[in-house]
Amino acid sequence: MGQDKASMIHPDGRPLARRAWDLLRAAGCGKVVVSLRQDQPLPPGFEDLAGSLLVARDALGKKPGPLTGMVSTMREFPSADWLVTACDLPGLEPCILSNLLESRRGGETFLAYRSALNSQPEPLCAFYSASAFGLLESEMNGKSRSLRAVLRQHQCRLLEPPAFGALHNSNTPEEWAAATAAAATMPEMDAELLEIWISSGNNFRGRHQQGQLHHAAECLLEAECIAGQGLRGDRYFGYLENFKGQVTFFQVETLEAIRKRFSLPHLSAGTLRRNLIVRGTHLGEWVGRKFRYQGIVFEGSEECKPCYWMDQAIATGAEEFLKIPFHGGLRARILTSGTLKIASQAP
Repeated sequence: MGQDKASMIHPDGRPLARRAWDLLRAAGCGKVVVSLRQDQPLPPGFEDLAGSLLVARDALGKKPGPLTGMVSTMREFPSADWLVTACDLPGLEPCILSNLLESRRGGETFLAYRSALNSQPEPLCAFYSASAFGLLESEMNGKSRSLRAVLRQHQCRLLEPPAFGALHNSNTPEEWAAATAAAATMPEMDAELLEIWISSGNNFRGRHQQGQLHHAAECLLEAECIAGQGLRGDRYFGYLENFKGQVTFFQVETLEAIRKRFSLPHLSAGTLRRNLIVRGTHLGEWVGRKFRYQGIVFEGSEECKPCYWMDQAIATGAEEFLKIPFHGGLRARILTSGTLKIASQAP
């Protein structure tokens, strides 16, 4: 490529190394290690992690490459299992990495995707258990020095490839142009963000026959979205790995219909316990899709269905009213980090 790929900028605005770091965290990795050559400077994009970023350098005297980087990193953390990805996969998404983790079987040393191009293992989007270290070290000290060879020799189980092109790397300017053009075609949710709501605790969840709690809902002018975690300060921030409801969208048109139906003209959107109150879109169009909103990438995971608590929080019959498809809102995962601003604050 003629330049350090780790520092190149993805269409979503992040340097490739930081994007790979974010994707691994979004997939559920509690700790992420950046592997660098001995002479390689830290790529841009990690300024907010100063003092906490884990970095491993290639062992001295070893030829640089993915295998050397992995062995050097595993040597520093000998008891860890590894979800490994290269930074130069512009089509990679958290769901592809999450699927690797969710598909593991007990005792497996390796797990990888089958290449859509040649049916060979994809070694740089794969799972390696701690027990793989000795095998990789032997390969590094031998003649082949191939990660793919290790996976083939040890009969790594292969998952069928995700969408075509999702794991294609970019080694030439032409490949980079093609890959980033595809990544840039992600649809944009064209909706006005009217209100943002968070709460520090649950009032209803897990409270069957116990009565509701009274954690106040707070209305914000802007909110920080953290990939794989949620809205900073919200009750679901970091709640579960790969949680489907890291953030919830709700249509103001539905809120207006509720106010009219139940004669509650001043009902606050905060009563609904949803995060993002938007106007001008149909949320059902976004379920199962990745989309951009204010420059942040989300993945619509499922309809946010109402529960019986809505009758208590709003009025009798509210639960049934909200059972109309997507009247309860849309649950989504946050795939990239950024800041959301309500319409009056947005530039």
